[in-house]
Amino acid sequence: MTTVEAVYEDGIFKPVGTVELADKQPVRLTIEVLDKSQRPFDPWIEKASEFREQMRAKYGTFPDSTIDIAADRMRDV
Repeated sequence: MTTVEAVYEDGIFKPVGTVELADKQPVRLTIEVLDKSQRPFDPWIEKASEFREQMRAKYGTFPDSTIDIAADRMRDV
């Protein structure tokens, strides 16, 4: 048996690290909710959030749609 740390997001379990399984390999999951002291990936998430905020402060909010991106690119032409 192997233990894999994962995050549940948008209805999908996303492994935090590499998982050594074949693609589409059936598995059985047993869910154990980790308390804050057991979350080794929280520091990474915090650093990523801080970096995102730094980029937002420096460059502003990026366009969310293809139309907005195209309009933004055409602005400098």
